[in-house]
Amino acid sequence: MERIKRNLIIALGLGIAVYLVLAVYSGLDNFQAALDHFRWPLVPAILGLVCLSYVGRFSRWVYYLRVIKVSVPLKTNAAIFASGLSMAISPGKFGEVLKSAFIRQVNGTPIARTAPAVVAERATDGTGMVAWGLLGTLAFGFGPGVLILFLAVAIFGIAVLRSRRLSLLAERILGRLPLLRRLAPHIRDFHGASNELLGLRPLAVGTVISFFSWGLECSAVYLCSVGVGAHEPFLVVVFIFAVSSLVGVGSMLPGGIGAAEAGLTGMFSTIGGLTAGLSVALTFLIRLATLWFATLIGVAGLFVVRAFIEEKTANAVETADNQSKSRL
Repeated sequence: MERIKRNLIIALGLGIAVYLVLAVYSGLDNFQAALDHFRWPLVPAILGLVCLSYVGRFSRWVYYLRVIKVSVPLKTNAAIFASGLSMAISPGKFGEVLKSAFIRQVNGTPIARTAPAVVAERATDGTGMVAWGLLGTLAFGFGPGVLILFLAVAIFGIAVLRSRRLSLLAERILGRLPLLRRLAPHIRDFHGASNELLGLRPLAVGTVISFFSWGLECSAVYLCSVGVGAHEPFLVVVFIFAVSSLVGVGSMLPGGIGAAEAGLTGMFSTIGGLTAGLSVALTFLIRLATLWFATLIGVAGLFVVRAFIEEKTANAVETADNQSKSRL
């Protein structure tokens, strides 16, 4: 928990620095004026859509665990999934492997068995978001080159993860490295689960769920633009959000902080034709709704999971004590 707390503080500090720089760049008065005119009654609808998108992603997580035959009680699983949102600030969101660590504590499933579910989530997040971005390029004639590049990288990554030859090679290499030798026996579990989750059917199901979940989040982003009075077509906003999000992930910065904001602000100004103040205000609101709101839910999830695990540990100790007394 201390490490997570430290990472959260670092990410928050980085975020504040980025937003201050952008606010100064746009002119503090312009930034303030844009926020003053925001239609705050839209906030419940915006956050409601974001929450619904997380419900969709949770259904994908449950589906992936079912594919690899890992069973977790629904309430506990929901808390574990929510806790993973605290890792929205990690590079590429791969810190969400924390969910695998919690599952191991709950039912003993090895991390190598469930970590591929996190990888599959990231892969289908990418394919789902690329699909939305491509809709924008088709509707407005923007060059699809960047989106196709991200899709090609995702396909290459999936091929690598499914390759048995590369899996065996990785196992042999790790087996020869003293500091990493303990990881070698888990490579087969990881590859086996990856092969199941990144097969054609699970990949298609995950992508469809991702597409609809991202659609809900894109709708929330569009409401942010409506709230600040930016009269941009829905698909233009979606295109800007999709490309900026993918750039943020590709940057491997914590939460894409800095890269995603630069992409959003720059494209809202150049493609959308918004003023600097309006672009920065809209970027700030979008990131509050999509990054920092997720992080807040994740922190709450961490406390709930911690309580579940402590209760499970206490029950196990009590059971062991009772069994010991009964033998006496």
